[in-house]
Formats: sequence, structure tokens, C-alpha cells
Amino acid sequence: MLSEGGTAPDFALPGVDGRNPATYELVRSIEDAAATVLAFVPSAHAPVCEDDLRALGASGWANRDDLLVWAVTGDTVFANAAAGDRLGLDFPLLSDRRGSIADAYGVRLDDWHAHRDLPGRALFVVAPDWTVRHARSLDPFETPAGSPFDGVAAALAALGVDVDAPSVEYSVDG
Repeated sequence: MLSEGGTAPDFALPGVDGRNPATYELVRSIEDAAATVLAFVPSAHAPVCEDDLRALGASGWANRDDLLVWAVTGDTVFANAAAGDRLGLDFPLLSDRRGSIADAYGVRLDDWHAHRDLPGRALFVVAPDWTVRHARSLDPFETPAGSPFDGVAAALAALGVDVDAPSVEYSVDG
């Protein structure tokens, strides 16, 4: 997995924000914000991952001009559109169906419930100079004590972005 202080890889992935599919290129967006939050999940339809995405959406972070918030899933663009709509998400869900971007970030799952090469569950904060400021990998079924976004909020604060970490109410035990 990428470590804090390392350089985040650039990528371009198909994604959807609402019902509008597009190609999302990190290089075109990263320098326009004080920080980028990347949330990787194997599926936006997995219960624990749904809960994380719902909390991230409820945080309001994606509505700030100084933050770029993207989620990277192993789902198709169409499945992401359905999940984004159902969960009420206000940030793009990107599709990494072959796991190549997850692999570049060091969070690709070889096998997950008979699905191969999907993104694992991880959170990254990337500064505009491409430096990884926070990196945390979680088991896709883990329901951690406390919010997995605490470290994200601390890294954002260090970059001058003052946010509250959203609490996550997990609907299932891991």
C-alpha cells in the first residue's frame, strides 16, 4: 500500500456523478483543491462499504470548493449510478473494474467473494503536490471502533482544510 509521504499515482477512470457518466482524470482536478480524498471500496453495494460511503456523503465534504472527494469501486458505472442514487451521494463514484488503479495504490484484492482484482477498502488524502498525507487500509468487513475518517480529517486539517470527521453507523457487525 502507498505510504504517507509517497507520491500518489495519476489515473483516469470512468465514473458517474448522479446519472452523468464521464471520464475522471486526477491530473485535471487535483491542483484545483487544497486536498483530495480517495475512498476505495470493492463494491458500493457491500454493507460496510455502503455505510462508509453514506457517512462520507453526509459529511458535506464534497460540497466544499477546497476538497475533491472521489470513491473508487469495483462496480460498473451503471451499478455505481444506482448506488449513488440509493445512498444519496454527492460525489463521483469511479469504476476500477480491473483493479489497475487499486493495484497502483497498493490496495487491490486478488479475490473477494469469487470476484478478482477489485479495489480493497482504503482511504487516502492526497495534497495538490501529489504527496500522500494519509493512507489507511481496512478489511472490507471490518467495523472499526470509531470513525475511519478520523485520520482523514486530521490529515485535512494539516493541509489547512478544517472539517469534522463523520461518524459512521454500521448496519452490520463485521
